[in-house]
Amino acid sequence: MQKLFTEFTPTTAAQWKEQLVKDLKGVDFDQLTWHTNNGLDVHPFYTKEDMPGEKAPLFSHSDWNIGTFILVEDEKKANATALEALNGGVSCLSFCLVGDKNIPALLKDILIEHIAVQFVLNNHIDTFEKQLSAIIKERDLSFEQLNISVNYDVLAHLAEHGNWLASKEADLAAFLKICNLPFNTHKLLVDASLYQNSGANQVTELALILSHYNEYLNALSEAKFDLSSLKSGVQVNVSVGSDFFGEIAKLRALRKLIALVNNIYNINAHLFISCSTSHLTLASKDAYTNLLRSSTQAMSALIGGCSALYVTQFDELLDSDNKNLSVRMARNQQLILKEESYLDKASDIGAGSYYIEKLTEELAEKAFALFKNWETKGGFIACLEQGLIQAEVNRQAAVLKEKTASGEMVLIGVNKYINASEKAPMVKHHETEMSKTSIEPIKAIRLAEKFETEQ
Repeated sequence: MQKLFTEFTPTTAAQWKEQLVKDLKGVDFDQLTWHTNNGLDVHPFYTKEDMPGEKAPLFSHSDWNIGTFILVEDEKKANATALEALNGGVSCLSFCLVGDKNIPALLKDILIEHIAVQFVLNNHIDTFEKQLSAIIKERDLSFEQLNISVNYDVLAHLAEHGNWLASKEADLAAFLKICNLPFNTHKLLVDASLYQNSGANQVTELALILSHYNEYLNALSEAKFDLSSLKSGVQVNVSVGSDFFGEIAKLRALRKLIALVNNIYNINAHLFISCSTSHLTLASKDAYTNLLRSSTQAMSALIGGCSALYVTQFDELLDSDNKNLSVRMARNQQLILKEESYLDKASDIGAGSYYIEKLTEELAEKAFALFKNWETKGGFIACLEQGLIQAEVNRQAAVLKEKTASGEMVLIGVNKYINASEKAPMVKHHETEMSKTSIEPIKAIRLAEKFETEQ
């Protein structure tokens, strides 16, 4: 049987360039090259010459957990919200616990053995452990049945708030206790969602995740923690922005980089990537445009291989008690991508794409070089204490703000196609922390904020 296309003569990259210059009447190839915020050059086309050798898929799963965040202030209300979300199609709940909470009341009628659950803690570890362990025993569940992750990331807290929760020694000891919890499926969790939302480019974000992760591995090694127990799972929480192909490549590069570090420590761990759509590009005015941004961000996360996805509500910034529509829309965006776009039917869709493969390799190489540079200066904590990381992130955030202000970076409804007739909406205000910090915190930003305050 004759193979398809065998009658066509292969075309080289040089021939494509020659034809391009001819068709565009003398425009030079380099004039069409795009220089990205990552310091990479993106060419107008890519060929097999840019991807030597066959590239195997980087992951084999195709489905993902549809997630929702629930702030737990009142356990009964949070439980009702969770049950409604589960009935609407959600398969992953993330509970942010504010203070000491009644876990049995929170999990009433929720079959935790059939869904993924994340608990975000910043204190009360012992009380939480006792309550959840009692529930597991009472329901006669085995740890193997559960998909539970405990988000107690003391380094993420240090980076965001500029202080330890208690002290370095006490916080790392508490982190070690979390890693030893028997029901904690993803023994080690790195919450890196701040970095993209602070304006860091993809290279810096990947390097930060690696440095953050490696700091924990060093701490666990010093504490004689059995790293082989991490085989049950390592979780990384990541925010995904609006650079469609760049974010796909970022998540693929993350898999390669985590595998590289794991190999150094002789760790064979399953990687669980939990993604959330970006707050960096959220706007309060013309809020429905946030649906467009979060939809493309969600697609990047799914094609890039996330294991769980949380879509931010389009009216997240607005001060409103009635958010039934936005909650449902955030959930349904994922249901449409799964049930109507069939993104759950194939794994690593980007594999074999010359552009995505090339971009994946370039991001991984530059990020690993930056990671090694920080390691020579003492690692994640030391670089935070020296202000090296903050300076780099602040510089990149300033570039994004400048490009948004000039219109080079377009935000629909913010600096392009503005709805001039819209009245200023009621925006939620958060109290600014005034406490003294031991280091400069990394601050999340919103690119639309300047335009909203000026109008």
